[in-house]
Amino acid sequence: MQAVIPAAGRGTRMGPLTERRPKPLVPVASRPLLAHALDAVRPVVDRGASPTPRANGEAVSEAVVVVGYRGERIRERFGDTFEGLPLTYAEQPEQRGLADALACAESAVDGPFVHLNADNVFGADPGGAANVRRLVARRRETDADAVLLVERVSRAAARRVGVVTTDDAGRVRDVVEKPDSPPSRLVQTGCFVFTPAIFEACRAIEPADTGEVELSDAIARLAREGRVETVRLQGWRGNVNTPRDRAVVEARLAGERVRRASSDRLDR
Repeated sequence: MQAVIPAAGRGTRMGPLTERRPKPLVPVASRPLLAHALDAVRPVVDRGASPTPRANGEAVSEAVVVVGYRGERIRERFGDTFEGLPLTYAEQPEQRGLADALACAESAVDGPFVHLNADNVFGADPGGAANVRRLVARRRETDADAVLLVERVSRAAARRVGVVTTDDAGRVRDVVEKPDSPPSRLVQTGCFVFTPAIFEACRAIEPADTGEVELSDAIARLAREGRVETVRLQGWRGNVNTPRDRAVVEARLAGERVRRASSDRLDR
């Protein structure tokens, strides 16, 4: 199984932090933002042995990183492997939205794959890898076209992201990007498992009023024509879109380190 990580945007809301570097290279807790995303997909996608754990023959065997703005800097920084995980690169010539970025990786993808936005940082316990495992397991159980990692947020927060409506069984009925009046408080987290059916959906949709091709619209189309499931986020994760977001995530990670250190001392 492969992983696709869109990392093509400049990140204009990061201000001067992205004037000379792409957003995925902005340091968060002393590591590039992209490294946090790779950490979430590098381990096993289901329980097994390490360092390349497998279950039912599946492990994340390769990450396809979609680059754009100052993409050469990302290639130089990460090269062709990340802690043993092979990396390949796809190019998004123009930043035209997340669905467009994903479509740029189509030729490099074979079969179901994990999709994780490069600006996601997960807490340590249970962590990003544990949530990815649950997504993969859910797709196996249901043979769904897509499985979304979702979380419940405030209505104010829901106005800023893709809002998901589901039936009683957790099957997705619709996804609406940044609605003024959210139909629910359940939102996408930027972490998914897709089958290649998502690529056809990305090609079929029209650009939004912003001119961008929204992944939420492609997922909504997939939900109408196929089967899209959800899994609730366990633990916490943060989107790093602004300097304030970075400070909040760094503070939470630092708090986890302090708690672990205290726990280790008590256990001695």
